Amino acid sequence: MTLVFEHPPEFRLSGIGRWWRALDKPLFSGLLFLFCAGLVLAFSTSPIIAIPQGKDPFYYATRQIIFAIPAIVLFVVFSSGTPKEIRRLGVILFGVALFMLLVVLLIGEERNGSKRWISFIFFAVQPSELIKPALIVMSAWMFSLRPVPGAPSGALIATGCLAIVALLVALQPDYSQTALICAVWGTMFFLTGASIVWAVSAGLLGLAGIAIAYAVSPYVAVRLRLLFDAEGSGGGQIRRAVQAIEQGGLFGTGPGEGVRKFRVPDAHSDFVIAVIAEEYGLILAVVIIALYAFVTIRGFLLAARLKSAFARYTVSGIAALIGFQAFIHIGVAARVVPPTGMTLPLLSYGGSSLLAMGIAFGVLLGLTRSDVERFVERRRR
Repeated sequence: MTLVFEHPPEFRLSGIGRWWRALDKPLFSGLLFLFCAGLVLAFSTSPIIAIPQGKDPFYYATRQIIFAIPAIVLFVVFSSGTPKEIRRLGVILFGVALFMLLVVLLIGEERNGSKRWISFIFFAVQPSELIKPALIVMSAWMFSLRPVPGAPSGALIATGCLAIVALLVALQPDYSQTALICAVWGTMFFLTGASIVWAVSAGLLGLAGIAIAYAVSPYVAVRLRLLFDAEGSGGGQIRRAVQAIEQGGLFGTGPGEGVRKFRVPDAHSDFVIAVIAEEYGLILAVVIIALYAFVTIRGFLLAARLKSAFARYTVSGIAALIGFQAFIHIGVAARVVPPTGMTLPLLSYGGSSLLAMGIAFGVLLGLTRSDVERFVERRRR
């Protein structure tokens, strides 16, 4: 039997084509380079943790590639959505991640004295990574709401969301993530037009929090002291990272040829910049740093041109997240920031971090699409 169609079916890529044409190409190119570099770097960092465990040297590189698949899916979903869809997905993610933050304190897997992971059969999830882009979307929505008589202001609700998230993350304890979350939220709050009084008050509150943490937490006290005395006892991690960077010189020892990386604790995550410098050289390390600066600045510049308050606050928050997190990670190796255990976006090993960055970058590119801006303009007419 022969089927005859009056109009033969066609496989059209018009939707994908529109999505591609509307993306900010410079921003997408920078993020794509970092993403691909992270997958390549996984083959250099995987042996650091796989060999001591008696596993195949590229066991963790394979896992990172597997996690890259859902990260790409999340990126496409968020980057192709309308602002309303992105907002709804972000709020749902916020609720799920907040619930997971509660669960992790009860049944979370403890590593190095902290409960940060919920273990499943084949993988573990770190809720504090997923809550970061979710809190940004949730807070941006609250900041963009118009005041309603008799109802709490959006800024007050956003402040409550921050307080709950910061408390739950600090209880794990994970003070570096708590500080990062507060810094990103504070940047968003300042961009809403908050007075300088509020900005100064928030800064003083942050300094007070650091002082309290220094006084009550021996772990924080040791980390802060290492900023000024990395040569003393306990500063071996920083010294070895610096030695790995020095070993690489300008052009590096070559992919997979690094030796000192095996002596750097958590080189696959917390000190991945040292692996980059040792194997690929200082020149590529500087290129990577420049790319993070470009993505951050480009994000803020695009945010300044957005008409939607929600989109403007969200894009600013994502840009601040990328900039602060990269600065903290690189600053530890440069000895301008105390050791914090902060991953480098897209380059450090970690499935939860990769998934969170897939969401964050999807939101960033989704809200800066040119067709989204036209959509917002039509809705206002």
